[in-house]
Amino acid sequence: MKAKLLLFFIVISGPILGQKELKKELFPIGETQTGFRKQFVYKRQLIDNPLALQIPLLEAQDPVVSREFLIYKRQQSNIKWISGLTALLSFYTLLNKDAVSDGFYWSVVGGSAVANLYFGSVSVRHFRRALNRYNELANDGSKMSFKYSTDDRFGSSVGLVWHYKF
Repeated sequence: MKAKLLLFFIVISGPILGQKELKKELFPIGETQTGFRKQFVYKRQLIDNPLALQIPLLEAQDPVVSREFLIYKRQQSNIKWISGLTALLSFYTLLNKDAVSDGFYWSVVGGSAVANLYFGSVSVRHFRRALNRYNELANDGSKMSFKYSTDDRFGSSVGLVWHYKF
């Protein structure tokens, strides 16, 4: 009776205890730049907008990648709000020329330009961190690089080095 109960327990719990979490395959994200235009390459597709990389970046399920990308996304949203409010002020000033003084108008436009430059530069830095961390995870620590070394007996040598994490 005990043997049948033990066998029953092993048969029932075997598939449950034998499950292991499968690591999702991550594909690296490359960058190409032509002039002032920057594009990203993901799974052999060109992507123009960095916000379109939200799905692959968040699928990495890494807290650093998620935090940095969500900070980038929030700051891009702030840039849109500041630009929208400045556009509304400009439109209101166009309709009612005497309602807004020149000094106030130009100080708001200049202040919003400075704020947009600040948020833009900081948000790009956060996106860079998220992208670099994601590519580290996608490459799984393996890197290929050129190495130059000198030796007393053999002289100078150049070689291809492959660092692979086992």
